[in-house]
Amino acid sequence: MRNGNKKGLLFGKISIVDIAVIVVIILLAAGTVYKFKGLAKTNTNAAMVPVTYTVEVKKVRPYVFDNVKEGDILYDKTSGNSIGTIVAVEGTPAKEATATFNGQTVLMDVENRVDVKFTVEAEAVKSSNGTYHINRTYEVIRNSAKKFMTKYFECNGTITDISER
Repeated sequence: MRNGNKKGLLFGKISIVDIAVIVVIILLAAGTVYKFKGLAKTNTNAAMVPVTYTVEVKKVRPYVFDNVKEGDILYDKTSGNSIGTIVAVEGTPAKEATATFNGQTVLMDVENRVDVKFTVEAEAVKSSNGTYHINRTYEVIRNSAKKFMTKYFECNGTITDISER
């Protein structure tokens, strides 16, 4: 026994197309309610705190060290986003563990290389687990290796220290 007729009416009263339209409208309404009522909101009102973090770059050429200036804006190489302003720069002769002829290991200077340490200030949001997010997205974690750049240089460095100002 058939439930439809030649005009496409189901049980002789309602069209199959009408049922499909009603189902789509119900699904859209349910999705809207879920999006605006069911999902947990992210906190966009979290207070920004001033943070200072230190970046160490090992064994760079002296001319690269000369291009790191206080007041330069530091960017994340991957995203290109600003992640703070350099407020202090210091360089020390690069050292490397080297084996001697008598079998001992000593720290010796690396010729034409400098270890650079620069201090960066930024505004960040502190999350509940204690990590900081600059611009609400860039996570700053101690001992993490990142790619950094200014408009004058780029390098691979390690974040060695993070603190609130």
